[in-house]
Amino acid sequence: MAHEHGHGHGEDEVTLEVGTPKGLFTGTFPKTAKVEDVIAAAVEAKGIDSGESLELVYNGQVLQPVQRTLVSFGLAGTVKLELVATGSGV
Repeated sequence: MAHEHGHGHGEDEVTLEVGTPKGLFTGTFPKTAKVEDVIAAAVEAKGIDSGESLELVYNGQVLQPVQRTLVSFGLAGTVKLELVATGSGV
């Protein structure tokens, strides 16, 4: 799970700043966390409707499949992502 401690994180962790429809979610995750874990944490923290299909986007690239780890996408340090709803009649 995400821990909110901010500074002094180790090399095995990634700090994510995720723009969501309900505002910014910031969390620190192990590099081996899966994309789906990050989505679940953001949904829970921000009270987002989990009935929607959600995707994480990094520099215009959708991070899929969601079972892949953060490190497998080359994410390290502090990373800005967008959480976007898909398939909701958009």
